[in-house]
Amino acid sequence: MSFVEMTVDGQEISIDLDAELEIGDVSSDMDRIAAQMAYWGSVWASAEYERVRVEAHYRNWKANRKQAIAAQNSKLAEWKVTQEVQSSDEYVKLYRAQAEAIKNSTLAKAIFESHRIKANMLQSKGAMMRSELDATGMSTPKKETTKKPDHRVGKMKDTFKKSKGKKGK
Repeated sequence: MSFVEMTVDGQEISIDLDAELEIGDVSSDMDRIAAQMAYWGSVWASAEYERVRVEAHYRNWKANRKQAIAAQNSKLAEWKVTQEVQSSDEYVKLYRAQAEAIKNSTLAKAIFESHRIKANMLQSKGAMMRSELDATGMSTPKKETTKKPDHRVGKMKDTFKKSKGKKGK
């Protein structure tokens, strides 16, 4: 079993990829696939929002830290300022948070795209099943109707036949 766990926007999310993405009963899978795609689309959007927010916080902290170091000693070379920033514990913490946010966004996108592929496979499998039923003659019988045909339908068909004949001339 392939489990994926992530925290997006403070919410713990886990998924058993084998169970979620396996095609079992085509009918019930078709009933659920749109909701699954909507859910993972929203997870992906939240993860992407969080990724951008974490990156903005990291960039802001880094710029402020560089500015503070340069203000203390204006004669420091740029590489020394960068080295001092990157050697701090806060830098490592923020950089890891950024990496985690990127990982979560990438995973959520991959799961969403996997559901899209599953939807395409379900559509194809359903079409093949209908084709097989038609080929074997095992289709649902047409319901007998006792309703009389509407006379207006015949008049409309006649009207369309006449108008098609005029356009071709």
